[in-house]
Amino acid sequence: MSATRRDSLYPEMLDGPTSAPSTPSGHTIPPESEQRVSHRCVDCSTPAPKTETNYTLISSRYGWRLTRTVDANGRRMMEWRCPSCYTRHRAKRPL
Repeated sequence: MSATRRDSLYPEMLDGPTSAPSTPSGHTIPPESEQRVSHRCVDCSTPAPKTETNYTLISSRYGWRLTRTVDANGRRMMEWRCPSCYTRHRAKRPL
């Protein structure tokens, strides 16, 4: 009997699909983890610049910041702030 590993016969079973699903028009749809939602600053409502990923927004080039807060009901929330609003937000925050 051969000692062939299952993952060598069926690699797609372990790693998932090898390509993204496509639409009827033939365009591929990025996985949910890569789909970018448009963001706005919670303080001034400025729209975030279009970028490939959210990681690009927090880079030194754009300087947007993501903060975690808790709302009145105790639920955790994530808030995006543009560089100028984050500077003001940080100055108000107690150390």
